[in-house]
Amino acid sequence: MGRPGAMLLLATAIAGLALAAGAQPAAVTTELVRLATPDGGQTAGLAHTPVGPPRGGVALIHGYGSNFYSGAQAHLARGLAERGFVTIATNLRDHDGGPKTTLFEENRWDQQAAVDELARRGLAPLAMVGHSLGTNSVLHYLTETRDSRVRAVVLLAGPGNAFEWNVRIFGRERATRVLEDAQRLQREGRGKELMLVDLGPLGKALYSADHLVSLRGPQTKSDPYRNVAPVTLPVLLVYGTADRLVDLEVGRRLKAAATRAPRVDLVEIAGADHGFSRHPVELAGLVERWLGEVLGR
Repeated sequence: MGRPGAMLLLATAIAGLALAAGAQPAAVTTELVRLATPDGGQTAGLAHTPVGPPRGGVALIHGYGSNFYSGAQAHLARGLAERGFVTIATNLRDHDGGPKTTLFEENRWDQQAAVDELARRGLAPLAMVGHSLGTNSVLHYLTETRDSRVRAVVLLAGPGNAFEWNVRIFGRERATRVLEDAQRLQREGRGKELMLVDLGPLGKALYSADHLVSLRGPQTKSDPYRNVAPVTLPVLLVYGTADRLVDLEVGRRLKAAATRAPRVDLVEIAGADHGFSRHPVELAGLVERWLGEVLGR
């Protein structure tokens, strides 16, 4: 991020977000933030602050291969700020398209860094938003921490269980074979070794065996159906009917599994794709209204 070319691309992306959301330049201030993680690391994020008294704070978590300044969560971060919420969209440690080498559960520290920063700024109440695989990350964070500062959770286009997603794309035999290959490498003490993994419509990526097992294995902490069950917060699930990456049935299963949540709303946006790319204003309005209802703001 320190290179001039990278900063220019980032500035262009930020400007594009503002134009896409129809924002007035004076309505929201935007800043790059460096966030210290509780495990001694550091991550980056983008903070949007509205002019005037804030209605609360929202931490936004991206999905596979994305980052804090692109994708559905980035557009939504700007849109919610225009509607009165301070937002921070943050990078998880295996962001963008590079090799995935950390354990799935280690992403909790990056999420906590964003929540901590919102709290440090004196914001309350707080909410979390996850997009795509980021929904699994957010649910894991809430299950592990029981963070009382977070009062609501929004899950956008969640893919469900990662192993089941691969079964849907490739069939059970092939999905099982890839997982077993990673488990074999672990048994041989080669868990950090990289594997070229076919992700179907998402292309191919390098995963360490440790990362793949942490995401797809039988003891994974990423399973959203298991993690949503103990959540005692209001939950909003949003899916697009034109989403080719996920099955709409996942949203219905998540709603059924959220047995302890005081309120669970499932909304399907007609014609929306996985990134809600043609529906950013509709998505921002939907989430803003829902947060206003459940947070009383």
